[in-house]
Amino acid sequence: MGHRNKHAGKKCGRIHGHTYDVVCEFEFVMKEAAVTMLFSDIDKIVEPIVKKYDHYLVLYEKDPLVDALTFGNEDFLTVPFETSAENMAIWIFKLIKNDGKLPIRRIELAETKSSTIIYEEVSD
Repeated sequence: MGHRNKHAGKKCGRIHGHTYDVVCEFEFVMKEAAVTMLFSDIDKIVEPIVKKYDHYLVLYEKDPLVDALTFGNEDFLTVPFETSAENMAIWIFKLIKNDGKLPIRRIELAETKSSTIIYEEVSD
């Protein structure tokens, strides 16, 4: 995903990209010794959410580049926040949660091999 974050310093303020790794953790209620959900069914729900941002330039909707790219008829996506790894992890988590089909508990989003963001909601 390509992005820039004008509030994260000169280097990150320029358009650049990452190959994000996303790991989701779900908390299913076990009913006897049955399978709660097939991994392939989980993938059918999660993959379209994550892949929406694959190979796209994603910008904060208030980024000044939005007007220029729109004028130039460029293909890009906007989000209602600065595109930090932290914000992207929370955004993807909430998209999965709001879909309502999976009991997501935690998401890990790795921007590099040594930089991972973990966001979770702990059940009561």
